[in-house]
Amino acid sequence: MQEVGQVGWDPISVNHHLPWASKLLILYLLVVAATSIVKSAAVLRLLRSLSRDPVRVSREYVWEMCSNKIRQLRQLVFVTLFLTVLVTTMLVRASLMQIAVKEAAGIAAFSGGIAEVLTVFVLGILVCTVIYASCALYEGALSRRRTLWNQSTTNTGDRQPKG
Repeated sequence: MQEVGQVGWDPISVNHHLPWASKLLILYLLVVAATSIVKSAAVLRLLRSLSRDPVRVSREYVWEMCSNKIRQLRQLVFVTLFLTVLVTTMLVRASLMQIAVKEAAGIAAFSGGIAEVLTVFVLGILVCTVIYASCALYEGALSRRRTLWNQSTTNTGDRQPKG
């Protein structure tokens, strides 16, 4: 008698590659993450210079530079969000077209491609969320430093003898 092997799914035999759009979006997300780390380091360095030496650096110039870098990070978030939604929409469309061409109806035909697309979407949203949260933290720190500086200048102005 012949032995009958188990009938089932063999993950080794599946030879599936991500679409080019997914690969490019993941590469873009890696570049955005690296760029945001560099810009965050620059913002932190500027914030630290604000608290260190008030005489050596022009505070208004440093505040403007810091504010501009935070604004650039926020713009990077919106561009990344737009590209993530655009690529996700294209991938969902392609997945639905494959389902329509194969005339496969069912949860199995629908869930595989959509799960792959949603994984890429979640990565994009995660990068956007982390960068936007860091922008919020940097803006809060910058406004606290500005408030403390304004308060200290008004207190020293009150102590100056008039006359």
